[in-house]
Amino acid sequence: MTSKQFNGFDVSWYTKNKMKSFLKKVGASFGFVIVLMPIFGIILSIGNAANLDVLKNIGNILFANIGLYFTIAIIIGFTSNKGSAVLAGILSYLVFNIFISSFIQNPDKSFFNIWFWKNLQSNAYLTKFFFGNIKTFNSGVVGGILIGVYVTYIFNRFKDTNLPKGLEFFSKEKLTIIISVFSSIIFASFFIIVWPVIGFTLTFIGSGVAKSPIGIDSFIFRTFQRMLIPFGSSLLWQSPMWYTQIGGNLVEYQQDLLIQYLIRTQELTPDLITNLLSITAKGNDQTSIIAIINNVLGDKDLNNVMNDWFTNTQEIFSKTGDQFIWIAVSNSKLITIDDCWNVGFRVSRFISGGYVNSIFTLPAISCAMLFLTPKGERRNKMGMYITAGLTAMLIGVTEPVEYLFCYTMPLFYFAIYCPFNGIIAALTSIFKVKIGTSFSTGIFDFTLSGIVPTVNGADTRIWIIPIIGLIAATIMFFATYFWFKYYNEKEKRVNIKARNLRDSLYLFLDEIGGIRNIKNYQINDNKLNISFKREPEVSKLFNTFDVIEKNNNEYKLQIKENKMEVIELTNYIISNRITKKGN
Repeated sequence: MTSKQFNGFDVSWYTKNKMKSFLKKVGASFGFVIVLMPIFGIILSIGNAANLDVLKNIGNILFANIGLYFTIAIIIGFTSNKGSAVLAGILSYLVFNIFISSFIQNPDKSFFNIWFWKNLQSNAYLTKFFFGNIKTFNSGVVGGILIGVYVTYIFNRFKDTNLPKGLEFFSKEKLTIIISVFSSIIFASFFIIVWPVIGFTLTFIGSGVAKSPIGIDSFIFRTFQRMLIPFGSSLLWQSPMWYTQIGGNLVEYQQDLLIQYLIRTQELTPDLITNLLSITAKGNDQTSIIAIINNVLGDKDLNNVMNDWFTNTQEIFSKTGDQFIWIAVSNSKLITIDDCWNVGFRVSRFISGGYVNSIFTLPAISCAMLFLTPKGERRNKMGMYITAGLTAMLIGVTEPVEYLFCYTMPLFYFAIYCPFNGIIAALTSIFKVKIGTSFSTGIFDFTLSGIVPTVNGADTRIWIIPIIGLIAATIMFFATYFWFKYYNEKEKRVNIKARNLRDSLYLFLDEIGGIRNIKNYQINDNKLNISFKREPEVSKLFNTFDVIEKNNNEYKLQIKENKMEVIELTNYIISNRITKKGN
């Protein structure tokens, strides 16, 4: 096993490659979930646009149980797609959530109790589980991944285990299903103890991210997301922002969002609006929030309106993560995208910048690379560049273009392309572009997530995307063209020099009778001491040497200045031949 010193540690080649393989497996596993998003998004978008309750309910159920898909995805990725392992994962997910649900007290109230935890906020910790009115922890992606991890471990650990005679029917893969189901009860018990703390921590981090200066969070997210693409692990960075509390949670904005709703829908005087927006007291549940607002409203009775609002927004407040929140509010009349931005929650800030990159920047890079292709090769490579550019533009899959240059031009990719993406994301956030996504960031999703909500009355500021996009495409086209042209020409110069050196080496070796004819070879400054097995033709040596002196069988040769590199290269070749013979 080969290893090398790295900062004082022995880093194993095997260990590094195992880590790369692991990260690629995780990224590929998450891909199974990501590919479901357009299906769910289309169903929900059509349901909202056509006001079809059946499609809206289907879409909401599919998104509400995102944890199950991550459970299955992890298992598929790390068990070679074993059906029995997937079945164990589904059963474990069901048992895990039903067990937790059975201990929740007062799930329909503003606060609930579970075991020794008292007065936990329902909107922050609970969500609907599949059908009916079953409530369970809103563990989402985190819970789904953890279930997938322990089911995968159990399957790989016990899949070949045999039981004693009489119990052999339950051996091997059947045993893993049984162990996984019972382990889910133990894990659910542990989860009841720790999840309120984990949930609070994730919410606290998400709150800090949401309140950071506008554009900073988008820049950091987008820059690092692009940097992880060559390693196949961008989804490890993206998923927490899009699907968990780190990407945001609307619960702490309840009071402000209700005030925004009242201002939009009720006939209020300017003074009353000013007073509502100036409220400093904060309630943390339905009763206290309504009481605070009523103190300002005075004789104006809006209790029924406010109670209905709380009843009908419970599902929205259970959503976490930038993408899920955007999907929930994009077609809602109770909480709109503008309401979120008005209260300081910049929904879609981790998404909008991607449309500029997919629809404008990457096709421009692809075109620049095509124009730099030599004319004789352009026709053969045209299909590759056009297909890669259209793939990014239409469906938002960016890797085909990025893989064309991230490995061959790493400095350009990491020092220019990735930060440039971060700047674009920051600009879309600063200019309040409010376009989310159901899958990716191509024209298809731009239509569903940008044009359709805009037509339905949402103020998405969609027109800013093509303005930033055209400017970004122009900048990146010329940056790509001149950067690649410079390094291509530099590479050509290096190749020409290498070919000239190779030709000079062959000529020199021919002059001295070949490498095998050398008996002794030693360089001293600009002189070469050399002896031969067979005498070479002396006249040919003047092509490489200025002065030739012979003492017995040894030659002392003064090297021409422009031939020094050939002499040193020959010395390198001879040294390697001697080393190999010694081994």
